[in-house]
Amino acid sequence: MSAAASVDEVLQQALEGTGLPTFPNLYTGGLLKYLVWTYTEIPAVFADGAPHAARYLVNVRFSLPHKEDPSGMKQVIRWALFTAGCTWPSILPISDSEGQAYVFECEYTDGGGWYGAGNP
Repeated sequence: MSAAASVDEVLQQALEGTGLPTFPNLYTGGLLKYLVWTYTEIPAVFADGAPHAARYLVNVRFSLPHKEDPSGMKQVIRWALFTAGCTWPSILPISDSEGQAYVFECEYTDGGGWYGAGNP
């Protein structure tokens, strides 16, 4: 992924590589096995009174039916995020009566300097 790629492009490309249907922010369809990713953007690397980079707190939700074994795919998702430049993800199980779900939490940093003086 090029240095000019947005966090959205980085995450989309990384997660599409898992072979699972991948959606940003929200999924309301009927699939039982899919990924949804979101992030919180935090300004970082301050100089001259302005941030010059962004830090992203990334969350990827992996949903699947109760009967499926998530072990192999959990490792695939972890490696996809890590090799895309994210920190090594932690995994939080959030399964409920409708199915299994796991949230992968990690960080990504954009050091491209697009914040800064003169930028809106």
